[in-house]
Formats: sequence, structure tokens, C-alpha cells
Amino acid sequence: MRTNFLSILLLLDPVLGRSPYLFHRGLSISIRARDGTPPGLNSRCATSISSTLGGGSGPSNPSNEGSTSTLEVGTDNAATEDMQERSNEKSSRGESLESSENSTNEIMQSVDPKPLPSNSSNFSETENASVDTHATGLNSDNDSIEREASAAVSSLPVEISNETQQLTKKEIRRKKKEVVRSHKLYAKKLKNRNNLNLSRKLLHAGFGLFFATLNLKLPRSKFIPGMTILTSLTLTMEMLRYRKSFGWMNDVLHFVLGSSLRKHEMEGKFTGSFYYFLGVTITSALFTPTCASLGICQLALADPSASFFGRQTRHVYWSRIENGFFGLGRNKGFLGFLGGALFCFPFNYRVLSVARFGATGIPGGKQSVAIASIALGLAGAFADLCVPTPALTMPKKILGVPMPNFHVDDNVVVPIISGYACTKIFTKLGWSHTVNLAKFIIY
Repeated sequence: MRTNFLSILLLLDPVLGRSPYLFHRGLSISIRARDGTPPGLNSRCATSISSTLGGGSGPSNPSNEGSTSTLEVGTDNAATEDMQERSNEKSSRGESLESSENSTNEIMQSVDPKPLPSNSSNFSETENASVDTHATGLNSDNDSIEREASAAVSSLPVEISNETQQLTKKEIRRKKKEVVRSHKLYAKKLKNRNNLNLSRKLLHAGFGLFFATLNLKLPRSKFIPGMTILTSLTLTMEMLRYRKSFGWMNDVLHFVLGSSLRKHEMEGKFTGSFYYFLGVTITSALFTPTCASLGICQLALADPSASFFGRQTRHVYWSRIENGFFGLGRNKGFLGFLGGALFCFPFNYRVLSVARFGATGIPGGKQSVAIASIALGLAGAFADLCVPTPALTMPKKILGVPMPNFHVDDNVVVPIISGYACTKIFTKLGWSHTVNLAKFIIY
């Protein structure tokens, strides 16, 4: 009779039947509140079970035996009624269980289904065995819930890994774009202005002699517009190549000029090409073809030679101009200036010697040619000496308006000053400004 009464009591109390199982799955669901079980029933059931089984830690009490016999008398009738109520409650719990499954799925998606330790101290070994027997009936429902929750949880790492992979791909694409349009990639390979860079000096001289010859062979009506277009295109390139989507211009520029470029020309500054073309254009527009070509020749020779000799004698302290004269000639030297002037002398002498001065010949003879040759060399070297290092730059903004990154460049100053000096020298010597130079300048 005690065994039957215990089984009925376990069936009537869902808290003892299901709570340990559900807490084992990590679910905080109060079935007792859902079924309407009185809050004190669990403790009363524990007291009845303890008195019925004769267990407990204290000594036996005669009053407990009396209560036990009283419960045994009405067991058969109470059991029949309780079984009918239990069958009716199963159907209602089936509906509520379906609703609880939805909330269970939500909880399982947000909570890691780790088993929580059960409070085994509240139950004896016999009670745990009875609870496990009754909990077996709910295995099918809870197994389906567990499978759905496990599937949802197992899908989370895949989704997270996919999102992480997408973010990684975006970062890679962004970095590739930065590398493609980044001029700093080439700046790391280039040398600064303190390096000798002979290839740049040879290229500088070659372009100067080419434009000087072209200025003589082409009429002004074609040469000046052509140089203006070339200068404008170069300026457009300089304005765009540091912007997004125009990094390919840096690729083309580096492919054409290569190591002749300087480090600062890929770090935000304009290249010397723009100033070179600008100087040639202005000089050819201001002066006659003869004086303009001689001025461009001083740019081609005096500028790189003065730079070369200046670097070779940079350790001669007395020749150095540290702060310059009011900023002019800063960080340059007198020995470089003299070296550039002397280097131009033989070239200028050859050019003027083969020039055609007319039927009367050269006014003043060879002495005048020598004076003009050294004077032109000194003019070109002096123009290069006046340009400070580093160059004077424009402010980034004027009246709040962003300005291009222009600076005072010797490629503009040298040909203009040399061309102007040529006109004055020819006037002093009594020469015409339209002296016919040789077809290829030196022959």
C-alpha cells in the first residue's frame, strides 16, 4: 500500500516528476506554476514520502504512524479519482507543452545548453530512482526540443564564421585598393634628394637638349601651344594622381621614369617634370628662339652639374651657405656654383662658335665668344644657387581655399633667368638676339 501511495503521489506532483530532468537540460521552466500546483505541495509531498517510507534522520514518532494508517484507508478511492484527474490534466499539459517548446527554443538559442548540477541533497536515492522512471516518459518530447536547440546552436558558429570570412574579404579588398592607389609603395623604393642619382641628372640633361633643339626647329606657333598642352596635361596628372581611383597614374609614372624619381615626388609633392615643362614653356614664350634655347641649355647643364659638384664638396665647410642670404641659396655652396658655371663654359663656347652671325662674322671675335660663354654659365649656376633647399612652398590654404602643392623650383627659375641674361649679354656684345644657331645646336 505504501508503494502504491508513493507512485500516485509522484504522478500528482509534476515538480518531482519533471523539474530535475528539465534543470538537467539547463531550462528554467516552472511547470508547477503552469499546472497550478500549490506552492507548499512539494514540501508536503516530501514530508508524506518521508513518513510513509519510514525514512528521515530523526527517531520514529507514534503520531506519524497514526497519520500513515489514516492515509492508507482512503487510498483506493482517492487513487481512482486522482488517476481520472491526471488523465484530464495530461491533455491540458500537452497543449501548454507545445507553447513551452517555442519559448524553450528561444531560450536554447541564447543560452549555451550545458547541464547544470542537480541538487541531489534534496532527494534520497529511492526518490531519484522514481523520478528518473517517471521522466523517461518525457524523453521523446524533450529529445526533439534538444535536437532543435542543438541544430540552432550548431548553426551559429557557421554563421559567425561566414560573417567573419566576409569581413576578412572586405578588409583584404580594401587593403588591395589602398596598395594599388598608394604612391607610398613607390616612395619606399626611391631615394631622397641627397642621393647623387646620376640617372636623373642624365635624363635631366637629355630632355633639356631635346627641347632646346625642338624650339629651334619648330615655329613658335606650334612649339609654344604644344608645350602649353603638355604642361597642362602634366599639371592635371599631378592634381589627380594622389586621389582615389587614379593610382594607375603613379604606376605609369614609375614605369616611365623609374629610379629617376625622387622620394618626395611620391610623398605628396609634384614631380620635377611639371616644373621642367613649365619652365621651358615660359622661356620659349618670353624670349626669341635663340635666347630661349640657350636658356634651356643652361637648365639642361648648369642645374645638374652644380648639384653634382655641390654634393661632392659638401664637406668643405667654408663654401657652404647654411641659412642663405635672406633665404636665397640656403643649404647650397659656392663650390657647387662655380662647378656648374665652369661645366657649361665649353658647351656654350662650342654652340656660339658654330653659330651663324652673318656675313660680317662674330662681332668681337673669339674673345667675345668666351665672355658670352662664361657669362651664360654663371647666369645659369647663379639661378640654381638662388633657389633654396628645401624649396619654398605655397601655404596649403589661402583665405580658406585649398591651394595646390606648388613650390619654387629651379626648373622654372634657371631657364627664365638664363634666357633673360642671354638677351642682356648679346646686347652688351652688340650681337643680334636672332643669331642663327646650328641645326642641332652643337653642329
